[in-house]
Amino acid sequence: MGQHGSMLDIYFLTLALSIGIGAVASILLLALSRTERFIGLFNVRGVGERPRWGGVVFLATFALTPFIASALSGHASEFFSPKSGSFLGLLAATALVFLVGFLDDVRLTSPQVRMVVFITGGVAAYAAGYRMDDIGLPWGQSIHLGWFGFFVTVFWIVAVTNAFNFIDGRDGVALGVAIFACATMAQIGAHSAHPTVALLLVALAGAGLGFLPFNLPPASLYVGDSGAYVLGFVLGTLSVRASTGPTDQIFIAVPIVALGYPIFDLVLAAVRRMLQHKHPMIGDQDHMHHRLEVLGAGPRGMLVIIWGLAAIFSTGAILLHYLNNTMIEAATLAAVVATAAAVLFRLGYIVTIWNSHSIVWLRQRLFAPDAAQGQPHD
Repeated sequence: MGQHGSMLDIYFLTLALSIGIGAVASILLLALSRTERFIGLFNVRGVGERPRWGGVVFLATFALTPFIASALSGHASEFFSPKSGSFLGLLAATALVFLVGFLDDVRLTSPQVRMVVFITGGVAAYAAGYRMDDIGLPWGQSIHLGWFGFFVTVFWIVAVTNAFNFIDGRDGVALGVAIFACATMAQIGAHSAHPTVALLLVALAGAGLGFLPFNLPPASLYVGDSGAYVLGFVLGTLSVRASTGPTDQIFIAVPIVALGYPIFDLVLAAVRRMLQHKHPMIGDQDHMHHRLEVLGAGPRGMLVIIWGLAAIFSTGAILLHYLNNTMIEAATLAAVVATAAAVLFRLGYIVTIWNSHSIVWLRQRLFAPDAAQGQPHD
């Protein structure tokens, strides 16, 4: 009980520090945004637009909090100091990802440049020890990836980074979802004997909570690409270690479900764009938050719905981690899939996919081959 209590003290100290640093940094950024020199130097996208640099707050808070916590607490130092070298490697990769987002917020970079930077960051994270070598499946079997684990790890980190950028379309959405995911993966990491990873996830959650009051609609500060990239990259990387069990297997269903909302939106966007013969990574105005707006959900109502979905995914991940029962795990996964299916139906994506160019072409070939014969494929 004593050790458990001391661990809770470390996490609460880390959370309090990160919230405080995040809030102070947010206030400073807001004050700077109201100066003419700041607007003239950096607000390229439009005069008077609020700064899109949540990444400044998240990166600074994430970088400072573990060192300050270690200076204030001997217990925190015991857990963090031996891993500080690995953390500095992660921090350098995160700073690189932040930089491309920072430039994107100011004057837009190309998708190719962003992808190269994301892949470079994923490779650096893999080199720092955040890797998927063995995957544990929900029904008990495991897969040894070998050298292929490098590609799976990098793909996962790049996908999660992109996913958070995809959902950052309205005030409070990406940040709230990230906070849910951080809290979930921190709890799982702590229970899986990864206290340093849990501490880092708590630090990121606190940075988000310090920034959140300024990001609620109507926002005075925006997460921006830099912020979405930092949130996605750190979560994608740390979720690998947090869900690693004592046998060094990654229980892959846990991080997938914990990050279910952004991953769901990413996969849905890529699939529907490809079915319409569009580039899967070129943005549009048809994400889930856009459809909720069409259905009449206001800015705060949208947050209630999306944060509610994030809470459902987080609960599913917690159940998958703690309940070592195949039937309950299967029921949990079925409930998650049913939730996703209900969202697809309610937001009209089933009809959109059914009427997409590729599905219409396939339906014609299967059910009306004579009528479709001779028609060109769009």
